[in-house]
Amino acid sequence: MKIQLLFLLLGGSYFMTAQNLDLQAPASSVTFHPVSLPKTECISDAQRAEIWQEIDYNKPAILKKNPNVYEHRGAHPLFILPFKPKQGFSDYGYYSLFNQVDHNITPNGNLLDYNCGQRTYDQANSNHKGTDYVVWPYPWKKMDENVMEIIAAAAGTIEVKRDGNFDRGCENNGNNNWNGIQLIHADGSRTFYWHFKDGSLTSKEVGDTVEVGEFLGHAGSSGSSDIPHLHFEVYDASVSRIDPYAGPCNNLNADSWWIDQPDYFVPEILTLSTHNSDNFDSECGVAENTYEELNFENGETIRFRIFYRDLQLNSNTHITVRKPDNSILYEYDFDSPWPDYTAAWAQWNFPVDASWPTGVYTVSADFGGNSYETIFGVRTNLGLEDLTQNEIVLYPNPTSKTIFVEASSQIDKIQIFDLTGRKVLEIPSLGKKAELNLGYLTTGIYMAVISSEGKKAVKKIVKE
Repeated sequence: MKIQLLFLLLGGSYFMTAQNLDLQAPASSVTFHPVSLPKTECISDAQRAEIWQEIDYNKPAILKKNPNVYEHRGAHPLFILPFKPKQGFSDYGYYSLFNQVDHNITPNGNLLDYNCGQRTYDQANSNHKGTDYVVWPYPWKKMDENVMEIIAAAAGTIEVKRDGNFDRGCENNGNNNWNGIQLIHADGSRTFYWHFKDGSLTSKEVGDTVEVGEFLGHAGSSGSSDIPHLHFEVYDASVSRIDPYAGPCNNLNADSWWIDQPDYFVPEILTLSTHNSDNFDSECGVAENTYEELNFENGETIRFRIFYRDLQLNSNTHITVRKPDNSILYEYDFDSPWPDYTAAWAQWNFPVDASWPTGVYTVSADFGGNSYETIFGVRTNLGLEDLTQNEIVLYPNPTSKTIFVEASSQIDKIQIFDLTGRKVLEIPSLGKKAELNLGYLTTGIYMAVISSEGKKAVKKIVKE
């Protein structure tokens, strides 16, 4: 799968209401950026046949470790999602589901997913046989930061394990050098997990057992792949293909294989962020520069972006920008005039001038029944993040009292600011881990500025 960004400058169907404003709402149009992936095969039937041969080859070693592994017992498993975010990941989301199993056995453009839609693909002589969960936005950056952890959807035994292959593939070219794991479950069904990051797999080996939810590896782009993602594929005990999603057009199995089946559409915001440039990096295999900025000065332009999953026609986003004193600067509704997209982002530009009060601003967005927030500063010391996401972790977040801060290097100082820019806590000279007591702070949003070896990270804390 290769990601394609289609840049459109459209007027949009939205309005802005000026409430208690010092500034008129921006007159510029919203820019809209849908994301699509070419429909190209990543796993061929020939490659699957090779895996079955590898399973047969591995059976003696598997039976030596687990003599009862092939004595099929019980009903088919019920799955949890086969991935989760790494500990400390604090953004709202990190993936979108791009492709389902194709239930129309006639190939070459005849598409049918379990819900009678066309959220799948096929080729001239083959059908898509799995489910693709794509890391997004900033897939290569998130891959480097190990954001998507692949986990066992159910307890099982490792029958196949491959590692050591190149993991920044940029083309679906039939390359069979993938990293991943295949499990057999107690009833004899099997799950396949493809395209892992090189060197990220569990230390367990073929024949070892894993528990439901146990770590298997990190998402990557190994084998025939052109974006970091997980291809998840299921077979029953008779080696018949399964779609774990139950629906009116599932022609493979009658019931759901999920403990709690996800909805077909999951409309949500993955990221809200502010940026200092219109640039958007999309070079395959290269960790993206996000051009994110938290602090803005007079004369600069704030580029406010919302990254969506499952943005549908006419769906509404209610956006509010609040000043440091909590009064409203901008408030408007955005009703999407664009067709359904599994992933898309929109941008609005806000010019800053001397009339903007100094301090920390809050941007909230209500979408799909949920509320989302981010912050930015005007003439503050928030600044850019220098530390990468995998160098600093805060948890639990939200918190009612205690929050832990862990870094990969010595923490020199932690400063906590409220949204007016007032410093409410400063702790100097720490080790690589700190415990902060925030119990005395009032409920709300705070910013933690963490300094380490001349670099710093700015993290949002939600105090409950």
